[in-house]
Formats: sequence, C-alpha cells, structure tokens
Amino acid sequence: MGQREAALAATEESVQIYRRLVDSKPEVFEADLATGLNNLGNWLSALGRREAALAAAEEAVQLRRRLAQSRPDAFEPDLAMSLNNLGIGLSALGRREAALAAAEEAVQLRRRLAQFRPDAFEPDLAMSLNNLGNRLSSLGRREAALAAAEDAVKIYRRLAQSQPDAFEPDLAASLSNLGNRRSALGRRDAALAAAEEAVEIWRRLAQSRPDAFEPDLAMSSNNLGIMLSAVGRREAALAAAEE
Repeated sequence: MGQREAALAATEESVQIYRRLVDSKPEVFEADLATGLNNLGNWLSALGRREAALAAAEEAVQLRRRLAQSRPDAFEPDLAMSLNNLGIGLSALGRREAALAAAEEAVQLRRRLAQFRPDAFEPDLAMSLNNLGNRLSSLGRREAALAAAEDAVKIYRRLAQSQPDAFEPDLAASLSNLGNRRSALGRRDAALAAAEEAVEIWRRLAQSRPDAFEPDLAMSSNNLGIMLSAVGRREAALAAAEE
C-alpha cells in the first residue's frame, strides 16, 4: 500500500518483541528474530536508511549462520536469502568486495540446495546468479559476470517453459541483464539478440497487464535502442527510443 513508515514501525516492534523472547527462550525464538531482522533490513533499505539496513541484515545472517550449523536442512535456505540481502546492502554502501563475497556464498548454498530439490530452489538460485553477476560487473570481472547471467537465463528459460505465468517476467529481466553483460564485452550482436527477446516478452506481458509490465517494457525498449545504435541500426534505434 506504499505505507513504508508504518510498515517499518510494525516491523521494529516485532523485532523488539522477538528480541525480548529470545532472551528467555533462544532455541524457540531465534529463527523468528532472524526473520524479523531480515524484514526490518528490507524496510529500512526502502526508506534509504542504508547503514541501519545493513546492520539488520548482518545480524540476520549471523543468527541464521549459527542456526544452519546445527540444522542445515531447516535453515540453509533462510541463510542463503539473508546472504543475498546482505550482498545488496553492502553494495549499496560501496563495499563491493564484501558484497561479492556474500553473493558468492548465497549462490554456493542455493546451487547445492537446487541439486537435491530443483523445483523448490532453482528460482532462488537464478535470482542469486543475477545478483552475483551484478556484483561481479561492479568490480570489472566481466567474463565471470557474463557466465553468471547466462546461467540465470538458462534456469529461467527452463522454468518459463513449464510455468510461463510465474517465470516469464524473471526471464525477461534476466535477458536484459544478459544483454548488458554481453555489451560490456563488446559482443554487440549477441547483446542485441538478448535485448530483442526481452522486449518481445515484456510486450506480450504488457498487452494483458499494462499496469504491471509497461514500466518494464519502456525500460527494455530504451535498452534495445542503445543496442541497435551500437550496431549501426539507427532508424530502428530511433523507433525504440520513441516508443
């Protein structure tokens, strides 16, 4: 509903309660406290309070890491999610190497989980691969960033074949990332192909749900114009930019 301050206040209160409960029964309530801290970090980040958001994300990772040591089957998925959020928080504050380390650990965990339960964990793995690609790209590691983006697209393409309503938006977003990663390496024709496919998917999605997907279509059309211009197709680039 866009009521971010109220959402933050509710989450802060829940964390305060769980923190008090953990003092008396840590084995019962630590997992709930970690969930509350994870949510708290998200709301703080949404309000631009990056340092506080990072502190909440770091505490959530610390708790979930300890829980996962004793019960990995139960808590490793939550640890991977918190590591993913931690990487985003670290990146927002310019701590790129630490952000990369968190993203790499999240991918490592989710890759292992997806080997045993692909239906449950492949979507999370693909999301973490996209984040990893962004972290690698920010450090100039372009080949590794491209490899992560390619892996993400491969997973989302497979998922979208069986569940298009659920995963076509993720596939389109990953294709946009892939186009950017290819473009950064000078692979212009391949970058254009990825951008064109992303626009094709967003266009189809926007026809049925314009309120949800027209913003993404506009962004992808913008990227497509850049890719077309890079290969000298100026008229087509202009058409995409005008749209």
